[in-house]
Amino acid sequence: MKSAIFTLCLVVCCLYSAKDLKATPLFAVQASNQCGACHRPGRSEVEVWNRRCTLDCQGCHVDPSGAGPRNQWGYYFQNDALASVNFFEPIDPLDDKSRFDLHYDGRIIQRATESETRQFPMNSEFSVRLRPFINWLHFVYQANFLGRIGDQSLRATMDDPRRFQQKYAVMIDALPFNLYLRAFRGYPVYGLRHSNHSRWIREKIGFTPYDLIDGVSFGGTPTVPFFHATAIEGNPQDEDEDKQKGFSFYGGLRGVTLGWNIHGSYWDTKSEKAEVSMHALGGGFKIADFVIMGERNSRSVNWLNLDIEETESYRGQAIRLHPSSSISDYSLAFVGIPGLSFAYIFEELEQLNIESKRQSLSVDFHPVPYLQFEFWRRFETGARKLVDSLFLGHVYWDF
Repeated sequence: MKSAIFTLCLVVCCLYSAKDLKATPLFAVQASNQCGACHRPGRSEVEVWNRRCTLDCQGCHVDPSGAGPRNQWGYYFQNDALASVNFFEPIDPLDDKSRFDLHYDGRIIQRATESETRQFPMNSEFSVRLRPFINWLHFVYQANFLGRIGDQSLRATMDDPRRFQQKYAVMIDALPFNLYLRAFRGYPVYGLRHSNHSRWIREKIGFTPYDLIDGVSFGGTPTVPFFHATAIEGNPQDEDEDKQKGFSFYGGLRGVTLGWNIHGSYWDTKSEKAEVSMHALGGGFKIADFVIMGERNSRSVNWLNLDIEETESYRGQAIRLHPSSSISDYSLAFVGIPGLSFAYIFEELEQLNIESKRQSLSVDFHPVPYLQFEFWRRFETGARKLVDSLFLGHVYWDF
């Protein structure tokens, strides 16, 4: 383990000598002083109520929680500064008059342990975005086909919720101070966005890969502050008595100098059987070509009206509802080479009587705007001992 960390540090130190290098979006904060990532340098300054300057996920993605289809600012960043090699000059976001977008994201995962190596399709996601008036109104539909361990090819099974997901959203945006109103079926904004295949994000927020949420969000990113508030109506796949309904909030402050940021999250939902309360606090900054981020999340689950006669029913719900936990994660990343980043991540998990620690080394490579490759080497100790490697290939295509 020590030799692996030493090797990573040695590579980082060697690469740090490079000059005039751009950042890549391993974390949004690393583009903090790169205004040209969103618009052409030299553009006249717009009025404060029309600015979209932000380091939040909403700056590049149609979905304010991040991931999935990119908006016109995301397209610009993708073709201008995201990859190692860019083929053409992107369209200025303010000149983008397209009314219709198609987006595709395909992923293949390979997992290697001491006993075996397995490769299978992870997911294949198709997205359609319609902008009938160019600004103000968006309609989004996403179809996500999910793979399983042991699959040789992706099966297009549309009648199995563990194989097929549909997400919808109607969004009014481009309001003054970059505010928006959004009704959706998908995922609410909570905490620092992480890829769920690489960290304890499922235990952190209590979602399985198959969960969806119906909700209405209001938020915005008026330059330095940002906030996202969501009224949650629960998982549409759950029975009415199991639907967790309530409220979530994510907000904070971000700045250009050193890319500093602080953020906090709050979650309070309740069903007839259980109530869930969560809160998180985190922050980070950027020094030269290094990004440092951290967050601690606490999750409390309280079971209500537990009756002996209902034990089996509660047990069935408990399988889907992650128990109380406390999770901390800290990241150190080098982002000084176009299209390439290196990171070290340390996590601690306390869940019931289980305590585990996980250390991960990762390489993220965007050779061209539409391709991304990830490599993860993970070392877990404590209640469960595991050493494995993950390789992921992503294909993004916007029409």
